[in-house]
Amino acid sequence: MNKILLVIQREYLTRVRKKSFWVLTLLVPVLMAALYAIPIYFALKPMERSVVLVADESGLFGGLDLDDTLRGDSRLVSTENVTYRYVANLDYALRQMDGDAEVDAILYVRSRASEAIPTDACLYYKSDMPTQTMRFDVDKQLQRILRNRLLQAHGISDDEYALISNTKINLRTEDLETGREAFLDIKTGLGFVLAFLIYIVIFMFGSQVMRGVVEEKTNRIVEVIVCSVKPFQLMMGKVIGIALVGLTQFLMWVVLTGVALTGIQMSNSELFRQATEKHEVTELATKGGEAVAQMDQAAQFADVPQMVEGLAAINFKAILPAFLFYFVFGYLLYATLFAAAGAMCDNDTDTQLFSLPLTIPLLLTLLLMPVMINAPSGTLSQVLSIIPFTSPVAMMLRIPFGVPLGQLYWSMALLLLTFPLCTWFAARIYRGSILRYGIKNRLFKKKSK
Repeated sequence: MNKILLVIQREYLTRVRKKSFWVLTLLVPVLMAALYAIPIYFALKPMERSVVLVADESGLFGGLDLDDTLRGDSRLVSTENVTYRYVANLDYALRQMDGDAEVDAILYVRSRASEAIPTDACLYYKSDMPTQTMRFDVDKQLQRILRNRLLQAHGISDDEYALISNTKINLRTEDLETGREAFLDIKTGLGFVLAFLIYIVIFMFGSQVMRGVVEEKTNRIVEVIVCSVKPFQLMMGKVIGIALVGLTQFLMWVVLTGVALTGIQMSNSELFRQATEKHEVTELATKGGEAVAQMDQAAQFADVPQMVEGLAAINFKAILPAFLFYFVFGYLLYATLFAAAGAMCDNDTDTQLFSLPLTIPLLLTLLLMPVMINAPSGTLSQVLSIIPFTSPVAMMLRIPFGVPLGQLYWSMALLLLTFPLCTWFAARIYRGSILRYGIKNRLFKKKSK
């Protein structure tokens, strides 16, 4: 045991003292803070006004000779980002675009004798592509005018239309046993985050174990180490030591990212106050375009109070211990396999060939996430959450929805039983390969007569 602790200490201190460790540890929080702050800055930064010439042959969307009493509801109205100018026809608009550098695009609505209502409009541009904000504003105003004309034609008032469009049934899902609402959307998001985090940890730090074994094997340092340490002790010490390095780095990322975000918010509090106001959160990093429309639509179904209520209803006391269990033993299971694979490799190129096959079970689970989300208690979800090689990801996806204790215990028990078996299997490969640099490994040797 003391020798394993010495190997753990060596692996931990060797990697923590590297410049690359500290560069990555300090760089990631800065990048995460920038990833958060830069989109907000550009989203709230005032945009240049775009000029659009409107050539409407149909007359449905306004014109130069439109009655002033109808201009407000039947014409495209200039906004803080887009200025609309009506022209007589398309030819005049084309000449204006050639002679006026401020004109960004031409909106042309064609009139067809076979159509009482035009169903096609075109936004022409010459050099610079129209911004998403411009395209979204044009589309929104065209739909508004068309809706108003149809309402007037059918004698429907704005209040009646608002009543029709805003009336809906709020469908809830509730558990009969607990009497609590399910909040499926919130649990889905939480399950995705937990499952993906488990996958990232296993893949990233498992690969470090493989590269560490290959590095020592190619440098022939391991031949000196195993003179006083058994191969199994060396393998376990390396696995646990790198796990502690990863845990240290992960905790530092969390702390430093929080400090960086707090510093950015305090240095420009007015900017972030605007970003957190109602109806502006959905426009961050997009500010216009179809993404805003989709996010606004989603915001109607999942408002902030409902999200807070849904998060409060989740049993985090049961989720956190399960997350730590699958976090630790999922990593240990795959780290031993990565160590064995690294022992069979002679260079970094070979490690890339082994990385993909080892992570295929986890990748398959990620690809099947939509199916599992559709039926968290289905047969596929239950099978993947019990198989030890897929359970770390699959079970974390299911746990926010609630998993029967019998299935949870079976999954944990199988993972605990599989880990020693994989450790024994990996130790056989590790012991047979670690001192046989450049020689093909034989897992099970025949006894000499």
